[in-house]
Amino acid sequence: MKNCFIVCPIGNEDTETRKRSDSLYKHVILPVCKETGFEAIRIDKENTTGSITEEIFKHLNEDDLVIADLTENNPNAFYEMGYRSALNKPSIHLMTKDSTIPFDVSAIRSFSYDLSDLDSVEEVKGRLIQTISSMNFDQALSEHESPTTNSLINTQLLQEVYKIQDSIAKLSETIEAKDSVAVSVLADKLASTNTKTADTVLMETLLPKFLENPEQMLKLAEFANKFPSKK
Repeated sequence: MKNCFIVCPIGNEDTETRKRSDSLYKHVILPVCKETGFEAIRIDKENTTGSITEEIFKHLNEDDLVIADLTENNPNAFYEMGYRSALNKPSIHLMTKDSTIPFDVSAIRSFSYDLSDLDSVEEVKGRLIQTISSMNFDQALSEHESPTTNSLINTQLLQEVYKIQDSIAKLSETIEAKDSVAVSVLADKLASTNTKTADTVLMETLLPKFLENPEQMLKLAEFANKFPSKK
């Protein structure tokens, strides 16, 4: 089984950082790794008696894939991903939906997630599975060798497709929101002006009179019929 090393801000027990990282690990990363044939490795869950720093760099050097959560702009995470990038070995970036990251890193495609939205969780899992499946891990890489061209092209194409999908989704949401606002404004305008046609005003005036004295109104109608209308 191939190894996938997880880089993320861990934080202390009972902190929001730890809760988010644990949820991401449990509900997204573990299922994705299982589906794609990887063993997920997170340093705080390993039983190691040696130096944690040495263990981290061992995984960064040797593991087939690294998945990093860049949420909170954690310095250790950025440092470790910079090291991994220098090795020209496969890695994937994640971050929460509302995260912002430094300009130099923002150019690298990151998959956003929202753990409070089940649809978002399923979507990012599907995208990760497809992206990992497009990578070639079978061919061992030398120290200065980069992943195969086809693997890189496939991954980049997938990332561009996902970027287009996200842009279309945002555009649809914007158009839908503007349409809703336009309808609401029009409804408010009509309600405030209370516009009535001449026929509506005539009917509202004559109907009470007709109910009060039907016979008189019928005679008025017969009298009006004696004069042809002008068109």
